[in-house]
Parts: sequence; C-alpha cells; structure tokens
Amino acid sequence: MLVALLVLVYWLAGDRLREGLGLPGSGAAPGKGAALRVATWNLRNFPDPAQDQARLRDRLNGLDADLLALQEIHDPAALQALLPGWTIALSEHGGRGHQRLGVAIDPQALELIEPAREYPELSMRGHVRPGFSVYLRAHNGGPDFHVLVVHLKAMSEGYSLRTQQWSLLAGLAGDLLRSDPDLIVLGDFNATGPAGGTPQAELSALEAILGPIGLRRLAASEPCSSYWDGARRDAWQEPSLLDLVWVAGLHEGLDADAQVRPLHHCARHHCQTFRSTSAYPEPDFADLSDHCPVVLDLAQGRDDDP
Repeated sequence: MLVALLVLVYWLAGDRLREGLGLPGSGAAPGKGAALRVATWNLRNFPDPAQDQARLRDRLNGLDADLLALQEIHDPAALQALLPGWTIALSEHGGRGHQRLGVAIDPQALELIEPAREYPELSMRGHVRPGFSVYLRAHNGGPDFHVLVVHLKAMSEGYSLRTQQWSLLAGLAGDLLRSDPDLIVLGDFNATGPAGGTPQAELSALEAILGPIGLRRLAASEPCSSYWDGARRDAWQEPSLLDLVWVAGLHEGLDADAQVRPLHHCARHHCQTFRSTSAYPEPDFADLSDHCPVVLDLAQGRDDDP
C-alpha cells in the first residue's frame, strides 16, 4: 500500500517535486548564479484560451531570466499583467496573423540605451512578422549589446520566402554590428527545411548567409526546441529545432563552446517523441506552448568594448 501511495503521489506531483528539489528531468531552468540570462520563447498566440495562465506565470518566473525575447503576442496588456514591473517593448505589427514579437526586460538587470526599433522589411510587405531590436546595457559594469528578435516564415512551403528573409536579416545584423560588435540574434527561425529536404540542409544554408558577417549559431544542450503533431497525427508529438540563438562578439561573457539550453518538455523528454492526449496531457506542451523556452547565460564580467 505504501508503494502504491508513493507511485500515486509521484504521478500527481512528480514535476513539482523534481523542480522543488532541483532534480534533473523536471525541465525547469537551472540556477544561473551571477550570470545574465537571456531567453527566447514562442508563446503560441498568447493569450490562447487553452493556456493555463497561472502555470505560465510560474514558468516565466521560473526561468529567472533578465531578458525575454518573445513571439506570438496578441495582447500586450495581458503580458504586462504576467510580468509586473518589467519593461515590455513589442512590435506594432505582426503580419497577417497579428503575431507581435519583442522583448521583456528586467529593469533591475538591464537598461535600454536607445529606443527599440521595428524592421518592416522582414515582414515581406506585411505578410509575415517584422524584425525587432533593442540596444541594452547591463548594470554593474556589464556589457552593452544589441538584441535582434525574429520570427521567420513557417513551414517547408515557406522556405523560398525564408531564404529572402535571411538576406534581409544579414543586412540588418550587419548594420547593428557596425554600431556595436556585440549582438544576439534569436527567436523562431522555423528552420524546418525545404520541401523534400532536411532541417540540417536549411541550417547549413542559413549559416552560409550569417556566418560571413561574424554570427555563429550556438549549439543546444538538447537537439530540439519545439514539438509538433507529426505526419501521423495520433497524439505522438515529434521534436523539431526551430528556435535558434546566434551571437557575435560578447567575448567576455561567452566561451568558445558556449551552449543554449532548451527547457520544459524539450528537456524533460530529451527531445524524444512523447504522447500527449486530453486524458494524459504533457502539461507544458498542452497548457503553455508547443515551443520550449531556450536560455543563454552570459558571464558577468567587464565590458569588452567600454
């Protein structure tokens, strides 16, 4: 009976127990120490009626991030209610789906140096999302750096349009790098691969565009950042790597082998397929977003371009 009771408790509250004890497998964010934490997360048409807002608030707080790059925001006021005291800057436009993107900044850790900027050229005449950038300085002598947030055209059918966006993105990133050598480009790149091709082929093509201007893509501790229904549509969810982080400069804060870390269901299932049904849902996937937050920790040292 005791064993049965323990199994029941673990089934009902296993995630919370692992998170509270800091054990692996919970998908929660690890401690960051004195690091500056940057995160990107596609919040799936926030606020979606299917989202558990209380759980989302807990998960946002649990990231312990200083900067959040967010995508698919429909209601800025609702986002501000989840993040009281944060500075939120979002794009005015969001393509045909009205999916705005932007940043939430913890003012105790970072300050805006210049007003945020929106880049309509990435929206391809208003059909998809624009780009959005901020120029930030960390408090206590930390670095100043640009952050450029993107949400590129989705699906394999959108590959041709995405390739056009890459060239525009490279131009925008190059302009930012000319004003400051420290840059983070991150967000939902929708790198699904061309029709009949592979995601790796798309990543290689993208690296051929962004690499020559000095950007490098950071490897991930788990090889996915989101899940989707897959071809079978039988409640088995399949992993995909869509959310990427690219950096230039930031030598004081990043080692040559620095990685990003996908969290929540991506980490909990180690990017293996899982089944999520209405009777037995995967809570982060079903109640929050098909995407997982991806975090990057920057060591706090002296600014390398004071």
